[in-house]
Amino acid sequence: MILENLRSAFEALAANRLRSVLTLLGVMIGVFAVTTTVSLGAIATAGITGQLQAFGNQALFITPNEDNPASTAFSDADIDALSRLPVSVLRQRSVRGVARAGTEEASLVLNGVTANAPQVDRTIKLARGRYFSEDEDRRAAPVMVLSADAREALFPSDPNPVGREVSVTVGSSRTFYTVIGAKEPLTGAFSFAASASADVPLQTLYQVYPSVTRGEYPFLPLTVSLERDLGDIEAQVGAVLARRRGADTFRIQTIEGALTLFKTITTILQAVLGGIGAVSLLVGGIGILNIMLVSVTERTREIGLRKALGARKGVILQQFLIEAVALTVVGGLIGLAAAIGTLYLAVALVPFLDQVVLSPFTVLLGLFVSVVTGIVFGVWPASRAANLSPIEALRYE
Repeated sequence: MILENLRSAFEALAANRLRSVLTLLGVMIGVFAVTTTVSLGAIATAGITGQLQAFGNQALFITPNEDNPASTAFSDADIDALSRLPVSVLRQRSVRGVARAGTEEASLVLNGVTANAPQVDRTIKLARGRYFSEDEDRRAAPVMVLSADAREALFPSDPNPVGREVSVTVGSSRTFYTVIGAKEPLTGAFSFAASASADVPLQTLYQVYPSVTRGEYPFLPLTVSLERDLGDIEAQVGAVLARRRGADTFRIQTIEGALTLFKTITTILQAVLGGIGAVSLLVGGIGILNIMLVSVTERTREIGLRKALGARKGVILQQFLIEAVALTVVGGLIGLAAAIGTLYLAVALVPFLDQVVLSPFTVLLGLFVSVVTGIVFGVWPASRAANLSPIEALRYE
C-alpha cells in the first residue's frame, strides 16, 4: 500500500508540474539559505583561522588604551625594556606622500621600519631584490622596498624595478629613493589589506621628515620565539608595561583574541542569515499547506470513491502526507545541490577560502528540515482528506 501511495503521490504532483515547482521553491530557498550560511561560516572560519595562525600564532600586538585619556604613544624606553624579554619588537612610523617613477604617479604610504621587519612581520616575502640592512638603517640610506601594489602602480611594465629611482613628495619635501627590493603580493585573508606602500629605514624617515617625532610609536608588533609559551610571555609583557606606564594604559592583542572575535561575528551572522532561511522555510511550508488544501478540494470525489471501495482513514492520510513530504524533500534536495554548487564557487573566487567545509550534520539537517516541513504543513490537509464522509465526498461537484 505504501508503494501504491508513493506512485499515486508522484502522479498527482506530475499532473500539476508548474504548481508543484512553484510550491517547492520556498522550501528550496530555505534549505539553500540555511545550508549555505552555516557552511560558509565554517569555511570562512577555517580559512581565516589558518591564514592568521600561519602569520602570527606566536605574535602580540600592543596598542594604547583609547578609553584612557592618560594613555600615550610607546617610547624607545618601552621597547628597550621589552627587548629584555625573548621577543622581537618592530619600531615603525609612517607618512603618506605621492610617488613618481618616470611618467607614473601613485599615492604611497611610506613606512619607516627597522631592519628586523621581515622577522617580525611574517607577511613580508620578497619577489625581487633584498631588504635593507641594519647598517643601511643606521646611516639613513635612501633605499626602499616596494609593496606589490606600489610596484604595479609605478612600474607596470617592469616586474623587476630593483635599481630604479622613485621620488616621493611629502608636503613640500621631495626625496629620491633607490629601489632595492619588491615584495610578493599579499595572499589569502591579508590580500584585502594590500595597499601601495614602501618600506624605508626608520632613520631615513626621521632624517628626511623632521616633523615625524623620534621615539614615539602608535603601536608595537612583537613576535615570540616558537619554543616559548605565548601566555607566559604575554603576562611578562603586560607586567613590564604596567610598571612603566600603568596597568590601564595599553592593550595586548593576540591571534587567539582576533580568532575568538571573528568566530563570534561569524556565529552572529550565521544566526541572522539562518533566521532568514527559516522564514523562507516557513513561507514554503505555508505554500505546501495551501497546495495540499487545494489538492484535497480538487480530489474530493476521488477520496470519496476510494473510501467507498474500502480505503481506510490511515491510507488516505498516508497518501496526502506522502505528497506533502515528497514536495518538500524534492525542494530540499534541489536546495542542497544549489548550496553545494555555491560553496564550491565561493571557495574558487574568494582568496582566503581554501577548501569546502560541508559537514554531514549540515546535509542531514537540511533533509530533516525538509521532511519535518512536509509533515508539519501536510498533516492538516491530509487529516481533512482522511476525515471526509464518503457520501458527502461522492456528492461533491
